[in-house]
Amino acid sequence: MSSSGKHNSKRLARAKVKPTEGSATGEKDSRPAPKKKTPAQARADRKKRVTSIVIIVFAVIMAVSMMMPSCSAIVGNNQTSESAKKESTSSNKDDSSSSSQKDDSSSSSSKTASTSDSLKKLDSSYEESLASLQKRLKKNPKDLAALLNLGNGYMSWGYQAASLATTDADKTHVNDILGKAIDYFDQYLELNDSDTVKVNRALCQFHQGDTDAALQALQKVTEDSPKFPLGWANLGMVYESKGQTGNAQAAYKKAEKTDPKDSYGAKSFAEQRLSAIESAASSSANGASSTTGTTSGTSGQGLSGALGGIGLSGSGN
Repeated sequence: MSSSGKHNSKRLARAKVKPTEGSATGEKDSRPAPKKKTPAQARADRKKRVTSIVIIVFAVIMAVSMMMPSCSAIVGNNQTSESAKKESTSSNKDDSSSSSQKDDSSSSSSKTASTSDSLKKLDSSYEESLASLQKRLKKNPKDLAALLNLGNGYMSWGYQAASLATTDADKTHVNDILGKAIDYFDQYLELNDSDTVKVNRALCQFHQGDTDAALQALQKVTEDSPKFPLGWANLGMVYESKGQTGNAQAAYKKAEKTDPKDSYGAKSFAEQRLSAIESAASSSANGASSTTGTTSGTSGQGLSGALGGIGLSGSGN
């Protein structure tokens, strides 16, 4: 083959090897290539995105602001409701307290009025029953029976009135009644000596609150009449009221000894008081608080009950 022929063959071979456009290995994308944005277009796109975000945020803010009044109203209603409940509770407590105070005041006033009425009725009853004795005494100032009965009558009146006395005026009234009893006893003693009358007189002093005078009077009775049981029994009572337990026990034992058959009631009374004192001492030793059943101090209300209403005042000497 000539040199020109070889040259042409090489040229044909190279032509076959060179890939043509559109082949599988070298085919170019037929889609148009994206165009590159200009700076002005990029700025416009960013502006659109920012505007969209601002609109969304504004919409959210508007929605929240529209919801706030409702939330505020709900919270406000809840607070108002709680406040109303508290005010209602406080008002109910105040009303209850006020009502309770009114009830207590009304009850106290009613009780005072009732006591006053009872005291007036008692006074009226005794004034009527003692009126005939006073008329009798006017006719005969030395009528011993009238004097004794008037003294005992006023004494009994004073004891019963003391159980109803609630005010200072009532207590003063009671002392006045007992004072009249003492006056009649004194008139009687000027005419006739009597240990029983002396004891009754001392009891009136005791229930007036003059414990020392009562003690001295009863000591004198027991010195002058050591075998008179009522003197010892009442002396023990006065000692006990003053807290002189040892002296009270000694006097009560004397009362037992001088009234072995309990003719005056002194023995049984003394036994009762001695038992109460021993019980109180036992409770005190065990660390427990106890009361002996008598009234401490000088009021004497409890003691008058323990002594049968008007004390141990039998009809002895």
